[in-house]
Amino acid sequence: MNKEFKVSGGHKNTVESAYNILKLGGNAFDAAIAGVFSSMSAEYLYTGAASGGAMLVKKDGFSPLVVDFFVETPAIDPKKVADFKTIQADFGDTKQEFNIGMGSVGIPGTLPGLIDIHKNYGSLPFAVLVEQAVDLAKNGCLISKNQEYLSSVLYPVISNSETLKSLFIKNGVLKKSGDLFINKDFSSFLEQFIYEDPEEFYKHEVCPLLYNTIKGGGIVSLKNLQEYTPETRAPLTTQYHNHTIFMNPHPSTGGALVAEGLKELNKLTAVSKQDLERALYKMRIIKEKDMVGSTTHLSVMDKKNNVASVTTTNGVGAGFLIPGTGIMPNNMLGEKHLNIHGFHKWESKQRIPSNICPTLMMDNNDKLTVLGSAGSSRIISALTSVITNLINGKMTLEAAISSPRIHLEGEILHCEPTISPTKYQTKDLVLWEEKSMYFGGVNACSFSESIADERRDGFSI
Repeated sequence: MNKEFKVSGGHKNTVESAYNILKLGGNAFDAAIAGVFSSMSAEYLYTGAASGGAMLVKKDGFSPLVVDFFVETPAIDPKKVADFKTIQADFGDTKQEFNIGMGSVGIPGTLPGLIDIHKNYGSLPFAVLVEQAVDLAKNGCLISKNQEYLSSVLYPVISNSETLKSLFIKNGVLKKSGDLFINKDFSSFLEQFIYEDPEEFYKHEVCPLLYNTIKGGGIVSLKNLQEYTPETRAPLTTQYHNHTIFMNPHPSTGGALVAEGLKELNKLTAVSKQDLERALYKMRIIKEKDMVGSTTHLSVMDKKNNVASVTTTNGVGAGFLIPGTGIMPNNMLGEKHLNIHGFHKWESKQRIPSNICPTLMMDNNDKLTVLGSAGSSRIISALTSVITNLINGKMTLEAAISSPRIHLEGEILHCEPTISPTKYQTKDLVLWEEKSMYFGGVNACSFSESIADERRDGFSI
């Protein structure tokens, strides 16, 4: 058994922060927490301290569990909702609407989730897991090409607030790949976790600060914020060609949809692109065109075979900062694909269903592969593609992730370029000229490999 540390994520600084914790003697769960904190700067437009997510955890010798800390909604009185406005992101050949403002913010779960995971699975002091993120926010991390692209597309979100915009502007123009992203207010905010009890600090200082900023939206109360509780659940489990696959369960839709697709493919020895297309029709639920998947994923495996698979997301962000913190809250109540019955229609307190799907594969010899993806609706097609490439196609992890993907959005089949053209049953095809972040970002580790997705400038050690 290969006993090296393995980390794969969406940015070099995210991955290096996790890896440094492993070298320091921390376990996979410590590393994942540290990586997520660093991603709040390195991948600012994907995630943040007022976001949501889920982590699949497996301690060596124990069954996997999923810690759900996704964004929650209270019961909403639509007559009281305020500060909810629509902006358009420009992708060049198409435009997409998003809704931002205080009325778009759901109850965040990432900080309570990381605190809870540390309490139950961590081995190093919480303060140690935050230190690198404090330094990155203060001294800066290099903007990747992927983050440069997102900042141009999401400029209507960024420019909604002068203080938010100032984080992205250098000499009067948007910062480019290779420039430093610096967020000194966020550094000062995170530094408090080094000196304070994290749970008490969050409930009695962070929650009131957040509430005083978003109360004008007329949705979230201080009690809602303080009573948020991460939920530990048994994973959704499915058998596929002598592998056991563990995924995010209900109320997430991600695991159920991947399982439905694999059920359709389970009877096949080899899986062609046409087979995958048919499976995508079986699990199709999303009709709205969805270009941006403001999500990021981190996979970690330590020397003791502990594994952590964590996906977090901030939506596209609510377009303003919590004063003095550098934190842009989520806009989950303004994301069309998460509010399929219409905006502000939630009649009871509940987790908002999402497609995020941290995943673990285990073969008959107990060899583990930990993976997950960014990409909103494309999470489903990306994970199904990689799983079948690994198991049916017997590909290496690198080949399985790099291989061209397809994705069905409504009645439109999107296809990455391939050497061997394929005939599909779908009449409305979009043939992409090159691989794209549109098709997700799968970051994964196995006993022998650690591979990050080139589509989103991923990095692995």
